[in-house]
Amino acid sequence: MVARILAITENKQNLAAISLKLQKPYYSLMFSKSMEDSLRIIRTEAIDLVFLSLPKNFSEKSSKLFLDSFSVLRELCNIIPIIGVAESENQVIPPVRLEDVVLTGIKKNDLIQRLRTFINLKNKFNDAILNNLHLEERGKRKIVSIFHSNVDFLHKSIFENTEVIQLNSWIPGDHIDNSDLFILNAGHRQAYECCANLRLMKTNPNKAIAITYDKYTGKNIHRAIESDIGATDFLDITASPFLIKFRLDSLMRYKKMYEVFLEKLKKSLYLSVLDSTTEVYNRSFFDDYLKNKEHCMSASAIAMVDVDKFKTINDKHGHSFADSMLKHISGVIKKYIRSSDIVARYGGDEFIILMNDISKRDAVDVVNRIQKKIENSVFHNAHCTVSIGICCVEPNGSVSSYYDAISIADRFMYAAKQNGGNSIKVCA
Repeated sequence: MVARILAITENKQNLAAISLKLQKPYYSLMFSKSMEDSLRIIRTEAIDLVFLSLPKNFSEKSSKLFLDSFSVLRELCNIIPIIGVAESENQVIPPVRLEDVVLTGIKKNDLIQRLRTFINLKNKFNDAILNNLHLEERGKRKIVSIFHSNVDFLHKSIFENTEVIQLNSWIPGDHIDNSDLFILNAGHRQAYECCANLRLMKTNPNKAIAITYDKYTGKNIHRAIESDIGATDFLDITASPFLIKFRLDSLMRYKKMYEVFLEKLKKSLYLSVLDSTTEVYNRSFFDDYLKNKEHCMSASAIAMVDVDKFKTINDKHGHSFADSMLKHISGVIKKYIRSSDIVARYGGDEFIILMNDISKRDAVDVVNRIQKKIENSVFHNAHCTVSIGICCVEPNGSVSSYYDAISIADRFMYAAKQNGGNSIKVCA
């Protein structure tokens, strides 16, 4: 089995025992320390499975932070399996929807078999969706032949609108990118390693890979199938040229369809979570996040941030400039909040920040740094400022609802604007 795995942990050593069992070249393991970084990786990489390091001490405070983070992760991963990693059987397992939990001391074969089960289920789910799509085959095709002395087994009709490149050695490069099909000779000693390397490459991750064999090399195929090295199909080159053509055409068509499907899936996931202009969470996601968070209320702070005189900026410089300024402001906010905090675009020029498990004093310090940084920065020779309203939430305090806190923070933000802007108003 070949798989691209994302490991989410603050400390790589926490998953060292697991990563050692996933020997190269059959696995590609990426590490992420934060939810924001995980979002970027999941959005840009073809991830097959996620390892999530589970907290050792599941205290009341740490549990709230973990549950908040996991609700984001679960939505981002969509159909990607998430496997929790614990250090001992006595470790408390959080009450979240994990596909499986493994211990760091799990045996290698047991680990690989469990990964194979969930990755196969994910792939079957993808296939079921893909079979219901009717997508057009587009553009010129490209085939790369590796370790073949000639390609006489390819029917001449396959070459129509197709570029064929022959390689005698495995050398990653531009010739590998954007290819629709790779054909490997099973008789070559590097064929299986090459197959795994192709599957794990970041470029063109959904490539179709066919391994060819004849009566002399057919015995090697059984080992390749058992090893599950990432091949899409196995091709008997002594078969009818028309059958070979049919098989290869189907593989290339399927590959193109899958890429369109995956692009639509990622775009749908991206749009459902992030605001495309500012690259922070959108309001829809933030509202859903608050609904999931109601069951684990904690001492938190809501900050409403509004850009001063944004209409004037828009009218003077245009929509494109105004959008770029909003992205600049969102970047400042993301830089100064903690990884456990959430920021979303709440309206046209309005952002909302949820700071989890924080005191009023610390929350004010955070927004002060944000307000001062924006005030002192110059964006393309233009200055901008923000007005901020803050309201703290306490489970047993005078404000015990996030929605009440949003309303109060919004009023205080408008009070800051009416006071001349570029200021912060805090609910007492």
